[in-house]
Amino acid sequence: MDYRNAEEMARALVREYTSATYIRSLVMERFGECPSTKRIAAWRSHFITNDPAYKRTSHNAKPLPEDFAQIAPTMTKSQLMRHYGVLWSGTIDRWLNEANVHSRRWVNRPKPGRINMMGRVKPAPEFKKTKDDYEIAADVLRRERFPVNRCNEDGSFNINGKFWRVGRTVLNGEQMMEKAERYGRV
Repeated sequence: MDYRNAEEMARALVREYTSATYIRSLVMERFGECPSTKRIAAWRSHFITNDPAYKRTSHNAKPLPEDFAQIAPTMTKSQLMRHYGVLWSGTIDRWLNEANVHSRRWVNRPKPGRINMMGRVKPAPEFKKTKDDYEIAADVLRRERFPVNRCNEDGSFNINGKFWRVGRTVLNGEQMMEKAERYGRV
């Protein structure tokens, strides 16, 4: 084609090429001058929004397959997309509306004959320890925000110790019981 000026050529090339810089280089080669890439990109976006070939309308959408109404209830949406070679789930939704059918719902079920990888569900272990009076008294003091634990006579931590450390004080069982009675029911 023979163009009268650079702008006319750039407007025409917008229909063929997507890159504004490539269009600019073609026009510069021919005329030595050219509109800016910003103007070319604006013409391109205007062309795309106004040209009917670029608009997605119902006349150029993929038509409803003939066997869709029979096959759709037996498959999930992803299976239908794979079966009909559709990349967009909106097409399947439109076909389901047009055919007035529902696809099969996907249900997550384990494969038959297999247990979970972690094995069968086991009940949580229950640790039943009977608490003596001293441990109940220690719980009362813990509810009152005292740090309480078993210890030796010198105050060093011992899970099986005969003494109790309440705060900074080391007490024997009876002394701790008296202190707990001041704060609550033991």
